Amino acid sequence: MKFLKIKKLNFLLFAGMGFLSFHLPARAESVQKISLDVRNEKLVDVFKQIKKQSNVSYLFDGKFSPQANAITLKANGMELKELLPLIFHNQPFDYSYDKGVIVVKEKKIAEKATAASARVQQFVSGFVVSETGEPLPGATVQAVDGSRSVQTDAKGYFNLPTTADPLSVRISFTGYETKTINLKQQEAPRIILNARQNVLDETVVVGYGVQKKALVTSAVGSLKIDDSNMRQVASPTRLLEGRIAGVNVSLGSGNLASGERISIRGTSSISAGNNPLYVVDGVPINTSDMSLFSFGENYSPLAAFNHADIESIEILKDAASAAIYGSRASNGVVLITTKSGKAGRNDVRLNITTGFSEFANPNKIKVSNSEQYISSYNAGADNYNNQYGLVVGQADYKVRISNPYEGLPDTDWLGLIVQKGYFQNYDASFSGGNTKTNYYFGLGLTDQAGVIKNNAIRKYNLNSKISHKFSDWLEIGANNMGNFIKNNQVPGANLGSTIIARAIEQRPFDRPFKPNGGYYVGGTDELTRHNPLQILNEQDAYVDNYRYLGTYYGQANFLDHFSFRTSFSADIGYTYDYTYYNDKHPYGTGVGRLVDYNRLIQNLVFDNVINYNNKFGDLTVSAMLGHSFQKQMSRSSMIDGRGFPTPSMQVISVASDIFDASGSIGEYALESYFGRGTFSYQDKYLMTATLRADGSSKFHRDNRWGYFPSISFGWNVSREEFMGENSNDLKIRASYGITGNQEGIGQYAYQALMSGGQNYGNISGISVSSFGNKDLRWEKANQYDAGFDVSFFKKRLNISFDAYYKKTFDLLYSMPIHATTGMTSIVSNIGTMENKGLELSINTNVPLGPVSWKSDFNIAHNRNKILSLLDDELPIAIGDNRALQVGKSIGAFYLFDSDGLYQYDGEVPQEQFDLGYRAGDVRWRDVDGNNIINDNDRLVIGDSNPKFTGGWNNSFSYKGFQLDVMFTFMYGTDVYAQWKSTGMANLGSNYAKDLSYVENAWTGPGSTNVYPRALIGLGHNTKNSTRFLEDGSFIRLRALTFGYNFDRALVERIKLKGLRVFATADNLLLFTKYSGWDPEVNNNLDPRYYGVDLFGVPQPKTFSFGLNVNL
Repeated sequence: MKFLKIKKLNFLLFAGMGFLSFHLPARAESVQKISLDVRNEKLVDVFKQIKKQSNVSYLFDGKFSPQANAITLKANGMELKELLPLIFHNQPFDYSYDKGVIVVKEKKIAEKATAASARVQQFVSGFVVSETGEPLPGATVQAVDGSRSVQTDAKGYFNLPTTADPLSVRISFTGYETKTINLKQQEAPRIILNARQNVLDETVVVGYGVQKKALVTSAVGSLKIDDSNMRQVASPTRLLEGRIAGVNVSLGSGNLASGERISIRGTSSISAGNNPLYVVDGVPINTSDMSLFSFGENYSPLAAFNHADIESIEILKDAASAAIYGSRASNGVVLITTKSGKAGRNDVRLNITTGFSEFANPNKIKVSNSEQYISSYNAGADNYNNQYGLVVGQADYKVRISNPYEGLPDTDWLGLIVQKGYFQNYDASFSGGNTKTNYYFGLGLTDQAGVIKNNAIRKYNLNSKISHKFSDWLEIGANNMGNFIKNNQVPGANLGSTIIARAIEQRPFDRPFKPNGGYYVGGTDELTRHNPLQILNEQDAYVDNYRYLGTYYGQANFLDHFSFRTSFSADIGYTYDYTYYNDKHPYGTGVGRLVDYNRLIQNLVFDNVINYNNKFGDLTVSAMLGHSFQKQMSRSSMIDGRGFPTPSMQVISVASDIFDASGSIGEYALESYFGRGTFSYQDKYLMTATLRADGSSKFHRDNRWGYFPSISFGWNVSREEFMGENSNDLKIRASYGITGNQEGIGQYAYQALMSGGQNYGNISGISVSSFGNKDLRWEKANQYDAGFDVSFFKKRLNISFDAYYKKTFDLLYSMPIHATTGMTSIVSNIGTMENKGLELSINTNVPLGPVSWKSDFNIAHNRNKILSLLDDELPIAIGDNRALQVGKSIGAFYLFDSDGLYQYDGEVPQEQFDLGYRAGDVRWRDVDGNNIINDNDRLVIGDSNPKFTGGWNNSFSYKGFQLDVMFTFMYGTDVYAQWKSTGMANLGSNYAKDLSYVENAWTGPGSTNVYPRALIGLGHNTKNSTRFLEDGSFIRLRALTFGYNFDRALVERIKLKGLRVFATADNLLLFTKYSGWDPEVNNNLDPRYYGVDLFGVPQPKTFSFGLNVNL
């Protein structure tokens, strides 16, 4: 993949800034700022004042002078094009303006009549803008007495007829504080509305609709995407990091487009899937991993999306909000809403970002140098030989090593595969509309290289949304999104060992290249591990993903209170996973190997929804009924060919041997009926009830349908009379509901399956591959939630709190069965588990003189516990270091427990002494008390689930400057440093050594009780144990952004609406006790195995610089 040079983009940025500097004087006269303060002034005298402040001339026939009306007007810094209509709106003649000349001319007879009427009909006028100077089209300007009202135009201008002078008006706009002001005639002030700080009055997206937050009775988190919270991340869901209480984002690694796991209120299932449901513009989307061959690691299914096209992300956390999605909402719902055009507001936006990334803190993990390695290794050999009295020549004698190379080199293996990453992002959008048609078009390009050599992505995005109202009752629309992403991959944990492990575990005196050219090959005396440079340089591995997401809808309003919406949506994804190893690659088998993988997934959804809204006195009623049908079809094929005559012929048909080939076809369907009723009495007493029925083809017809109800209540206490008119906001909420889960099981899980192939003696046959279970049924969860939303100090302090309890039952799990059946397991419903937790969010807006300080803090606590399983006593071992056990959490470890070191041989039990244990070896906790250490002595201990998670974001604004500082934190989580147990902490292995184990190894009684002696040939000191279980708590400076919005008056001189420059640093600081690079990196994102670090690539430090332009 070719990448544009970073210097080119820097040139463009500086050139752009130069353009701003040198072209400011070259402006049109019409955008010059004029200030006037005149009362009963002659028209010609007003012209003279204008001429003094600008380069404008005027032509004014003297015959008009007696007819001119005196002018009373106050204007401060107005553009001439805005000022002239105010000057002439009450005159008996007209004007024209062109090329810096104002010409007064005769009005037509009809226009004179209008002017005469205008003398009688007076006005108050003005411009309504936001805090940043953006016009607010569609704002309502109403006389306080209610006699009349108007709306602002596309420029925020209004002209309200009145005979009063002054007139008291009330100005309101959605999302902004209402302002009451006295306006005088012949003045046109710029009126600034402040963004509303009362979060209760905002709207949030909910399932199949939108609600005012003041009327929401469930737990919904919301993040509005804007320039201040944009970050250099591959997947848009990573923008949620630290933003919403109870929502935790975990990563596979710091590689580009690496997989991620979003946990909403903890882990809810053992194996039926713990990912939330993702809904984009109302359409549930497919979230299958986009990496097929598992060459590297999991690949985020949302990495192809462009977060510049996203307007907001809502999180449905409790059952009351999520139950409308029924069977797929047990783990919460993520609603992604993309941007749309706004009537009366035409925008052209351009965003340019460039920057670089670097491997974070590469020297934190310290390895021994060559001299230390040899000394430690030889000490281990001596200890073994002396223990058993071995001498040179005997079979088990461990040979010492000496300096294999002259000069004893120290190879920086990590430095050989790490690089400085670069990236460039370009985003452009065009949006606008009128009372009939709204439109949005967006396009994006991302070009990025990672911090590991050969890791790179290139991404293209196209997005369009168009809606048109044919009449007051009929609207149609189409949303279309096309994405392409190419990911050049590097080996990850799915391939057995990450590329970093293959580098850093090399002996320090080994070298990658032979003196006369060519690679040293792993598994030889010259190189113990596979050569990482040989792997990176002699392969071509990438994933191409094409994705289309489209929705076509029609909506009709009828009978005053009803509306009907029908829509068809398609989510189509094609993935091509290509991996080629040439004959020099360790996995190329000496003849070259090509793995060619294809997959097509089509997800089709047909929705029909009818809505009813009405008000009966103080009671407001909203009801919704709907039907949905979803069908997913998938087709995949894989072919593994070996034996290629030349690396230049990377075509599968050239392979001399088709080593393996496979294919699959699958489909499933989901049919749903759902309804919701919302009731509000005086906006004080609130109730919402939902019911959804889902029928899934994954279950037998006797258990196919699942029913998922919910009910929630709210009380807006602050609207009670006893609270007073100026009271703070207070709303109390409570909810209950049932959600379901069918993920994590096959499309035909209830059916017995057959498979074919070379079954015996190269004769193709068919055999049973899995047992069916017609009794299989939905996994379900009961959830209770209670909370409140409150604000203080004129809504500058806002607090939300929630407490919840969720019990999941009929857990879907592959239950072990006796091997005599020919199978090892069968999918069944077993056991129950619970989640309970607390969530707190605090939002503040504190004025500090000219500085504005906005702060958002959130913290969440969650605990999950298994209540019942197959056997309520014995743990079920899963993997090397995990187990499931009643009373423990999903995510607990299954480890031997270390109790220090034996200091004297006499302390060692005879049974262990006979197995080679001596002073300096680890003293393991003997759980069953038989003096023999085996698997029966393992304990279910520790927990990869954090006790607390959260984030703290602070935004400081001063004039056009803005500083955003975001911290994220996690407390009470355990990380298993498997990179130590696999060799770095084993002083007897031929891997590189962790320096702390080399320098502090036991050498005699009392020398240490932590680091065992050096020993070769016996592995009893490197068991999976609590020795390698570490505290993974951390505080991370997630993002630091400094931006500047240029003054509006300055920007308008170059005919722009807005201009912002910024610089951002991501992952700048990390405070943690964990000895590895990154406590957030995970070898496996499955909650059962989460919390293991096997030398995953840490999240890089990223520095970006950018430009936001609004034309």
